Amino acid sequence: MLITFPPLVGCIAALILSQFIDFTLAEPFFDKLAATVSPLALFSVGLQLKFNGWKKLIPQMSTSMLYKLILAPAMVLALAIVLGVKGDVAKITIFEAAMPTVVTSSIIAEQFRLNTKLTNLIIGVSIIMGFFTSAVWYTIIDLIL
Repeated sequence: MLITFPPLVGCIAALILSQFIDFTLAEPFFDKLAATVSPLALFSVGLQLKFNGWKKLIPQMSTSMLYKLILAPAMVLALAIVLGVKGDVAKITIFEAAMPTVVTSSIIAEQFRLNTKLTNLIIGVSIIMGFFTSAVWYTIIDLIL
């Protein structure tokens, strides 16, 4: 259930507590702690990434990555053009839509006992593919907007 999802609980707790408690003294600690999140997430994905039997999962992986790396940013770009949104807001929004699949999907898949092997494989492969598609989207965004 979404209400018990740990990142959401943490976000709500931080929003509420920050109204009553001054965390200025703890900011250096939180900065150092936050710096470890991405490396640990990528490390945990790397540990879970197994390439055996990946050929059977190509259709699902292709569909996921086609949507996440190509179709979603294309739809956001089209929407930005239709609405006449330009500048940094449009560029950042489109570029963020073009980012690879992240760890949250794996956490949710594991929590609901879905195909975690597939989600971990999609995360690992989409990060690698994202290097190339991000460069393409950066060029497209720079030319159009």
